[in-house]
Amino acid sequence: MSLPGPAAALCAAGLFAMVGAAAWDSGDRPHAAAHPPTHIEGPPPGHTGGFGEPTCATCHFGAPLNQPGATLEVAGLEGGYRPGQRHAVTVRFESFDMLAAGFQGAFRFEDGDRRGAGAGGIRPLDDRVTVVRGEGGDTEYVQHTRAGSAPTDGAIEWTFEWQAPDAEAPVVLHIAANSGGGDDSPLDDLVYALSVTIPTGGR
Repeated sequence: MSLPGPAAALCAAGLFAMVGAAAWDSGDRPHAAAHPPTHIEGPPPGHTGGFGEPTCATCHFGAPLNQPGATLEVAGLEGGYRPGQRHAVTVRFESFDMLAAGFQGAFRFEDGDRRGAGAGGIRPLDDRVTVVRGEGGDTEYVQHTRAGSAPTDGAIEWTFEWQAPDAEAPVVLHIAANSGGGDDSPLDDLVYALSVTIPTGGR
């Protein structure tokens, strides 16, 4: 893929920084320059694509957002929610040429006085998912861990529990996911984003 000048320069600078950092240990002694895949432990908070946030495309390059040929979907929220109810939520991601994968998601109030504020709480159900807080601590982000970055036959699932907020107000779930080529590089990766509005009224 050919990147425009500024983007190419930024990408190159990031790659050089990654390799340079890997070439020295804590005692300033040189060692092998191999580096792990970008954000294999999970992305920094605030990369879901919702409410003005960027997506994984900040660090991963390869194709336009939501390139045809992949499926990113959410199960467990059909029909909406009742205040305070717990939901087992599964994010399923399937993409061609997927050798590594990751995601990040956030539940926030869709509109009103609390628009953009975190809605409810998230609890991991296994070691493949973790929860981090954004700046200010108001919003929880659910995302993959290293253990949850390996797909099977081009598909991967992440399951966690969401406890709906006590307030009866529409909630939106924003998810960004990255399909990596498994080459320890942020290049030639595919990024997808999804927005799911969750009304009240579920059972």
